[in-house]
Amino acid sequence: MRLEVSGITFSYGNRKVLSDISLKAEDGEIIAILGRNGSGKTTLMRAMLGFLRPESGTITIDGQDILMMDSRTRAKAIAYIPQQTEAVYPYTVLEAVMMGSAPTLSLFSRPGRKEEERALSVLEMLGIGSLAGRYVNQISGGERQLVMIARAIAQDARILLLDEPTSSLDYSNQLLVMERAGMLSKDGYTLILSTHDPAQALTYATSVLALSDGGILYSGGPDGLLDGKVLSTLYGRELAIREIETEGGRRIVCIPR
Repeated sequence: MRLEVSGITFSYGNRKVLSDISLKAEDGEIIAILGRNGSGKTTLMRAMLGFLRPESGTITIDGQDILMMDSRTRAKAIAYIPQQTEAVYPYTVLEAVMMGSAPTLSLFSRPGRKEEERALSVLEMLGIGSLAGRYVNQISGGERQLVMIARAIAQDARILLLDEPTSSLDYSNQLLVMERAGMLSKDGYTLILSTHDPAQALTYATSVLALSDGGILYSGGPDGLLDGKVLSTLYGRELAIREIETEGGRRIVCIPR
């Protein structure tokens, strides 16, 4: 499934937030969106979901304009995972994931055995099958993020938008979520995530989009950021990039000079 953003521009009143933004995402890619607060990351995601109508440019999925899709068709193609989800009602993990099947059901239908089996399968795929009977408000933040990802997959969506998915998590849970994200990309899912942690982009992403004042400062592979120049410009701090080889593979860290 191919997502293509072509030259979109968007403003809130007289304030231009996005200017001539383009990106392409193919099956199995992880695209990391970097930028300071107010750079347009969340606005770009809302546009990709069809919640905002750009002033110019187009956003398509497999060549179809998302604004021309009905909500069910769009939900089966692309799903949104917010940066933090509060567990207001005491749903079980299984029940929460089954809610993602709503776009696949007819009006007034309820999830049945088929949807339950699908939800259990997705939980197992993400390595959290043992949580199925637990209540969402009784699991860790990282586990809850994985439950939200599972719910998005239960929509049958193949493109997942993750808005700062690790921003409120401890280090262990950050690793848990990002490792599962890498696993999903290997299974052919497309992930587009915004993050304030450039090391995540350098370690996990196949492509990086760096936004500055609503425009594109950098677009390309993560290796193009290794000299630290783009990131230093982006964040207004001199940064050095260091690569560390571990038994689990290459890790990258950003160090202030």
